[in-house]
Amino acid sequence: MAGVPIHQSLSSLTAQLTDAESLSLIPPVMSAQQSPSIINPSVYLNYLSKEEATIYEVGRNINLATLGALIWDILSGLPDERKLIQGGRGSTVLFAYFLARPSALAMVILTVLEQTGPVSNCGLIAVISATFQIISSATASYLFLRRVHAVYFDSKNVQHAFSLLWSVGICASCLLLYDAIHNYNEIADTKHCIRQQYWAPLPVAFWIPVLFDCVVYCAIMYKILSSHRTGQKKGWRSYFCHPKELPHFSRAVFEGGQQYYLITDGINTNRFIFSTNSSILPSYQVMLSAATVALTSAMACRVYRNLLIEALDEVHINNRELTKPVFADGHVVNVSLSLAAEPPLPKVKSRTDSEGDCAAFERV
Repeated sequence: MAGVPIHQSLSSLTAQLTDAESLSLIPPVMSAQQSPSIINPSVYLNYLSKEEATIYEVGRNINLATLGALIWDILSGLPDERKLIQGGRGSTVLFAYFLARPSALAMVILTVLEQTGPVSNCGLIAVISATFQIISSATASYLFLRRVHAVYFDSKNVQHAFSLLWSVGICASCLLLYDAIHNYNEIADTKHCIRQQYWAPLPVAFWIPVLFDCVVYCAIMYKILSSHRTGQKKGWRSYFCHPKELPHFSRAVFEGGQQYYLITDGINTNRFIFSTNSSILPSYQVMLSAATVALTSAMACRVYRNLLIEALDEVHINNRELTKPVFADGHVVNVSLSLAAEPPLPKVKSRTDSEGDCAAFERV
């Protein structure tokens, strides 16, 4: 460098340093573009996998829609419920009716709260939610237990068998409490809850209601159709008679049972199938729980309400309009029924219980 002027050497050195500095700035800029900083690191979805976050959001939306639908169902039934209060007296069935949907509403609200937050104790909220779920399921199924009691008023053994099955269903539902205590946890410190573990006995709690509804439906349909074909040509085709061929009140029981069973059995079965699949996420297994409880209680109350109001409006006793339901307190009584738009029926041996179900199958 002896023959090179000093000012040229300084210029060359300055240019090299400038190029090195410019190159050193490139990696930080690219790194910042590839992995931007998290603005809200405490958001609960940041702690879930992509699949789990998607299921969590879908379940939350289903529960919010269920909450709105259940509130609408409760409010829309208030005028008819005023008729029930005016037309009947206090009974265990009426108590179960007015307890089924409010307990389902409480369960749905708590389920939504678990997913929207803030919740300070996920285990406690899950236990309270499971308790309301047990109460709602028990009261809704009790309405149909009383119905099958009314239909089989002349068979104590059948009544006791269904009461036992109903009790087994309640005991099985208590498994939900264990699942709530041990399997629900908070997502990091975000005040949101999620079910994080699979528990094998849980499907038992979801299967018993499906079994109970199926057995009750089949038993009631068999009794109604077999009684209707009395005195007619017997054969397997007689069990498939059109509902309009049945007597008025029997047709109401038949159609109400069909509506309840066909609508609720589908969602109950799906909930059971989800709970038995151990390969899916734990939160996915119980995604339909709130919707199932809400739909079951709403349908059970609607079928009960429509049947009793129909009895209040259309049944006449001794040519007088029935303004209050006839209660036999479990005793078999002789009642002469005269239904609107139907010819007077012969005197029958019947029982009308606090549910308003009059099972008139045997001629006196």
